[in-house]
Amino acid sequence: MAAQTSLNTLIEAIAGAVVDAQDRIEQHQMSHLSDFFDEDNRPKSVVIRMPSLHPQAEEGDEDLYRAPILPLVSTNVLRIKDVEITFDADIGPLVEGDPTADDHPPQPGWKGNAPASRPHLRVDPTSGGGDRKSGAVHVVLRVEGSEPTDGAARLMNHLSQTQGVFKTFKPGD
Repeated sequence: MAAQTSLNTLIEAIAGAVVDAQDRIEQHQMSHLSDFFDEDNRPKSVVIRMPSLHPQAEEGDEDLYRAPILPLVSTNVLRIKDVEITFDADIGPLVEGDPTADDHPPQPGWKGNAPASRPHLRVDPTSGGGDRKSGAVHVVLRVEGSEPTDGAARLMNHLSQTQGVFKTFKPGD
């Protein structure tokens, strides 16, 4: 058992990896949001020619209708729903003292209380059990669609309210 680490540290590392993965999903979604705005941060829009519905419009009159693109397309808001990780590890000795002392030195400036010293378990995640390959890990990560945040919903609602007819004309004029 050459590569022993504390079980607590291993679980914290796995949880940290899940948090980092969710952060990457959110960062990707934020960078995609910029696709809907021009270089001056104005919403990109599409102009559509439609037969005029104005009561004083004549036969053949058309309306130019402007609609911001963002509220017209579906936004894929994803979040990690759950994670399942299985692996085999050899159990090492039960060690007295700070379980993070070997793996994480205390952070300077930390003002919290020092954790109580208690026994912790050491494991070797690099060794497999039974017929599994050494260090074999099985990861299942499920994502789900979620509702847009309140801010995003308000932005899309406001942009939806700005769409509409901005000019009526007779083609050829």
